[in-house]
Amino acid sequence: MQLSQYDLLVFSLVAEEKSLARSATATLNPRLATSSDELSAHFEAERFKLIVVECDPDSNELAQIAINVHRRIPPEDGSSLIAFKAGPDSVLDLLRYTPSASAFAFLAAQPHQLRAHILELLTP
Repeated sequence: MQLSQYDLLVFSLVAEEKSLARSATATLNPRLATSSDELSAHFEAERFKLIVVECDPDSNELAQIAINVHRRIPPEDGSSLIAFKAGPDSVLDLLRYTPSASAFAFLAAQPHQLRAHILELLTP
């Protein structure tokens, strides 16, 4: 069965009005998941070029959530992954995974740079 292919899935664990991921991707027509069940349903029905995971700023589980989401991505997808949370002093703690690198990279970014990171991974 041929599955639909999309560029972008946003998995946000942050309230809509506080979501940096939703505002950074608003014009990119992303698919949206706000729970683990919704995320699983998307992976069962669709394939994505990039998954963006926005974690709660009060959570200390950024790396664990990123690893859990990465493990759920079907291996044949070749999807890239960005997982981030807002840190102190308006800096984003950001984990980035690309299949070509095959490992997570940890970056610190400014909120206004999030869209640039997303666009870089969506551009062939």
